[in-house]
Amino acid sequence: MPLGPGYHDFADKRTMLGIPNALDVLSNIPFFVVGAWGLLWLIGKSSRSFFLDARERAPYLVFFAGVLLTGIGSFWYHMAPSNSRLPWDLLPMTCSFISMVVSAYMERVSLRSGLLMLGPMLLLGISTVVYWYISSWLGHGDYKYYLFVQFFSPVVLALIIGLFPPRYTGISYLVVAFGLYLAAKLFEVCDYSIYQQLGHLVSGHALKHVTAAVACYWILKMLWHRRPIQPSGSLSSPRGVKTMSLSQH
Repeated sequence: MPLGPGYHDFADKRTMLGIPNALDVLSNIPFFVVGAWGLLWLIGKSSRSFFLDARERAPYLVFFAGVLLTGIGSFWYHMAPSNSRLPWDLLPMTCSFISMVVSAYMERVSLRSGLLMLGPMLLLGISTVVYWYISSWLGHGDYKYYLFVQFFSPVVLALIIGLFPPRYTGISYLVVAFGLYLAAKLFEVCDYSIYQQLGHLVSGHALKHVTAAVACYWILKMLWHRRPIQPSGSLSSPRGVKTMSLSQH
């Protein structure tokens, strides 16, 4: 499954302030802002009190690092869309998709095994982009494994949420984030039609960037506002690791 013939052909090609494809480029700034915001908050000591186990922060650190790097990578890619620049856009997005699945698994199924599989799962996601790039360099770029990760990650995430009980409130924030993600994908598909319908004011792809960044912000809001709804003892933790009880939170 190669890239579509018009994959790098986006609707809005206007140059502004000397920046080619300006709105598609600048609309990535919200990714950078939300990613940096989430990382700084998670790194701070105060964030520990928002998790029953401090190790649960690990996939969220990967998620917001991926969001921040998506802003940088997509900024770079959209200045001159090409196969050579595309991996810098795809790699951090893949890591963010994977980390959200692992975070749900850690919080709902098994903290310990989820933490162990975070690294291998990230390597699996990264390998799909590397495989596409190498196969593209060889002249028959195969995109299907990356698409599998991108589209089935939300499916697996939904299955975990549907089949296993939560440890935290805040599912409504995740639902909003998922709705915004679907809207972003719709904007992406309708890039040209939105650009034409809005009188060449803004393209669907630029709206996709902003909407997806807002979806990431709702993940951050979820972490701020959710509360534990069952004791941390339901998932095992090693001796000596201090966890926070429901009453303490």
